[in-house]
Amino acid sequence: MPANQDVVKDPAGKRVRADVCVIGSGIVGLINTIALAKRGLSVVCVDQPTEKQLESYKVGESLLIFSNAFLRTLGELDDSLNKSFQKAGFWMAHGLEGRTSFDDSVSEWGFQSKLPERWYEKFTNPYFPRVMFQDSQIVRPEIEAELRERARAMDGVTLLNRGLVRDIELGDDTSDHVLTWVSRNKKETGEIAARWMVDCSGRARLLARKYDHDLPLDEEFRTTAAWAQFKNCDDSLFDDRWNYRFPDGDVARRDRNTLHLWGDGYWIWLIRLAGDRVSIGVSYHRGRPPEDGNAREVFWKVLRRYPMLDWLKEEDVLEFSAYRDVQHCTDTFVSPKRYAMVGDASSIIDAYYSQGISLSMTASWHVANIAQRDVRDGTLDRDYLDHVNRAATADWRIMRSMVRSKFSPAIADSRFFVLDHLLDLTIFGAAMLGRFRVSRWLMETGGRTSQETSEHAALREGLGRRLFLSQSAPWHHVDPHVVASVVERWHRSLERHAVWRLDSGVRLPAVKAGLRAHAAVPGVWKLPLKQRADAVDMTLPAPAREPEFLQVRGDEYRPVHMAVSGTALLTLASVATLVDVADTQVRKLRGLAGALRRRKAGW
Repeated sequence: MPANQDVVKDPAGKRVRADVCVIGSGIVGLINTIALAKRGLSVVCVDQPTEKQLESYKVGESLLIFSNAFLRTLGELDDSLNKSFQKAGFWMAHGLEGRTSFDDSVSEWGFQSKLPERWYEKFTNPYFPRVMFQDSQIVRPEIEAELRERARAMDGVTLLNRGLVRDIELGDDTSDHVLTWVSRNKKETGEIAARWMVDCSGRARLLARKYDHDLPLDEEFRTTAAWAQFKNCDDSLFDDRWNYRFPDGDVARRDRNTLHLWGDGYWIWLIRLAGDRVSIGVSYHRGRPPEDGNAREVFWKVLRRYPMLDWLKEEDVLEFSAYRDVQHCTDTFVSPKRYAMVGDASSIIDAYYSQGISLSMTASWHVANIAQRDVRDGTLDRDYLDHVNRAATADWRIMRSMVRSKFSPAIADSRFFVLDHLLDLTIFGAAMLGRFRVSRWLMETGGRTSQETSEHAALREGLGRRLFLSQSAPWHHVDPHVVASVVERWHRSLERHAVWRLDSGVRLPAVKAGLRAHAAVPGVWKLPLKQRADAVDMTLPAPAREPEFLQVRGDEYRPVHMAVSGTALLTLASVATLVDVADTQVRKLRGLAGALRRRKAGW
């Protein structure tokens, strides 16, 4: 069926034919449905969620990196996200367990995304900074309900909300795939014929299971997550102890960030939401659980280690959920057999950094590019498809390496805490140019290729290769799995040095680093200079004004500071790591020399 036509139904309503069938009507399924329809493709979205599923709070409340831009533009949720809880940034801490304040014994790493007021004067379109920078923390069922109505009203879209997938039969190169569905009460059944299938079924993972796409993960690192939504959590619970003061007097509210509290083998997330609600979760290493008991018991026992969270009460729980085994990863995101897997239907590693929805949004963008060209031009771009699979798989390897080392005992070493997060910042900072370009493309086209100019087409062409964590500058010419391997080895190296220090009785001072959009690097050179201090503050003062060439208008093709951010952060992280390697080796040699002296003295 040609693009730009409505869904075709048979007279009995038993068979539907469309360009694409999207399986699942959660946030990922709906954004894929909308994105594909805006490309001029006809779409059927099939699902039959229960009332409980529709009302479930779910996880994935924090928007970060790419998700904000896609939801504001494709989902047309600008007003709703403005009314959601405004996220100030992200904040990590270690050592708060048992303490009543973020005192000097607590190591912290935070990034405030709020832009200086002077930056807003430079933007040519006031909508752009919201798309690019203004992240929110959302109540999932409310946002999904709005997306559902948006999709329902679109031309060329059918929401088949009474169908559970019973079977899928793949067609050949010239014939459609056929999905057979049945209603939950077994009274209705039907078929959907489509050239493309996009699986957004979440952890049901229909296509990954059916066609054996699981990527084996080693059993040594497995995690469990438990979380709850709480009511009655207003500003009065967050007193001055939650404030962080920058050297120039600015104050950050830690509670208004997506807050991560690290402990030995676990971490806690705290995400405030509109309506005096809060999402609290505990993710922990199954091989070294922090407490005995089932997931719910571990959840409460860990929270009770934190006096600053003593306001969390069982009677305020709105919903509790848990995944015993969180992680899975697919070896294929887009198949040459014309099906794709997006969101949890493909991969999930951990809630850390809120990357699930973010990477799902970019994957859906690539799927739309491939499916649109296949349907409209009759060309299946296998080179692009292969690149998506390699780069997307590498991205998830990178995400797994980010969290794996932090679940180890190394997290207690303050230098590791800082350097490991600096390496993460290098990966995300390098992605800023891709974030800028896709934000601009989405904002100016609304997700419709029919609205593209030649410059927009060039943006989309370039993003097809580089809209990945593993393909950002300056490593965009390197094979994505080589990039992933380097990042994995880098994390393991930092972890080994930290574990050696801890095992050898080396205790370094706690470290604090508060970063801001206009002061986005830490003073890592202070680490080796203040090893005997009680605490080291690596926060740097913000400049009064930036050079003109570093300022962003929002209509550039290649903003200078975003183009060089990856290179600058990579250089900083490399130098800091070399200092860590040298310092660790010196300590080892001193220890060896001391052991030899003691042995000689004993002779």
